[in-house]
Amino acid sequence: MSTKPGEVQKQFRPIVSVAVRTESGSESGIFYKLEVLNSGSIPAKDISLSADPSSLSDAFGADASEKYKKMWLACFSPSLKIDILHNQSRVTCSFGTTRGSDQGFWKYRARISITVRYQGWFGKAYEEKQVIQILDSASFTGYMWGDGDA
Repeated sequence: MSTKPGEVQKQFRPIVSVAVRTESGSESGIFYKLEVLNSGSIPAKDISLSADPSSLSDAFGADASEKYKKMWLACFSPSLKIDILHNQSRVTCSFGTTRGSDQGFWKYRARISITVRYQGWFGKAYEEKQVIQILDSASFTGYMWGDGDA
């Protein structure tokens, strides 16, 4: 595959994605972390995340107090940037809880529309729209051994 002079092949770039991951879980609820991953072939710089306000508010559970919003939504702060994320590296932060009957910070299975903005190592800017889902990443069905199995 040939490229025009000055053009960078699509494979030679950072590819930043975001996912909700289970930190731990018990009968009292599930604790989440937000993971930012660069699966591309070069580092990404100046990574910022923003969330669609209406999908964010639709995702809140009963425990979405101002105190917890400050803590668990800090990742969407306009002033926060991940300075550099090397290729094949990831960073995480705490990202709230779910409990039965939507009593946690998040509603279980809620979907949040986000935008990820970043630059490649050579200054090219990228903007990616993604949807993250509040879901137990240890089991995509929600069932695991020990949950009343035979």
